[in-house]
Amino acid sequence: MNMEREKGFTLVELLITIVVISILLATGVPSFMEFIKNNRLTSQANSLVISIQVARSEAIKRGTGAVICASTDQATCSADNDWTTGWIVFSDIGQDGGLNLDADGDGDEDCLTDDCIVRTSDRLQKATLNGGGANSIRFLPNGRSTNAAATTFTLTANDCKHNQMRDITVTTQGQTIVTTRDCP
Repeated sequence: MNMEREKGFTLVELLITIVVISILLATGVPSFMEFIKNNRLTSQANSLVISIQVARSEAIKRGTGAVICASTDQATCSADNDWTTGWIVFSDIGQDGGLNLDADGDGDEDCLTDDCIVRTSDRLQKATLNGGGANSIRFLPNGRSTNAAATTFTLTANDCKHNQMRDITVTTQGQTIVTTRDCP
């Protein structure tokens, strides 16, 4: 009597495989979600840092001034220090801190004689960004900030866990420093 065994999995082998896969997914998915959230925060912090450096660079390049300010419509500055709604960077020809798109009154917007928007950023997703009391930072032609002291922005994930806060500090010299903090 020659009994040949059929090829395939037994029910017990299949159940063990499903249990092992379930355990791996249960431990791996939350870690992957935290990884995605940390990458989103890093990207948002980098976007702000780049915009700050663009403003500083524009001030130096144009020899006039430049401003980065909180904005709700990506066309005008907001009086609020909540930067979650986005921000704009503009050249500040008159060095008055205000956005004057037709500063010379000739009816056209010319970036050589008028202020012009250089960069915009839309509303942040799943995070808040507080300007630490500042709704704008103005840079002089030498690249220094006109703010009396360093300005620190706080970027926080909406459901903050562990180290999902970023402080972005702009010194009076115009340098940016990003630090990671634990959630309160």
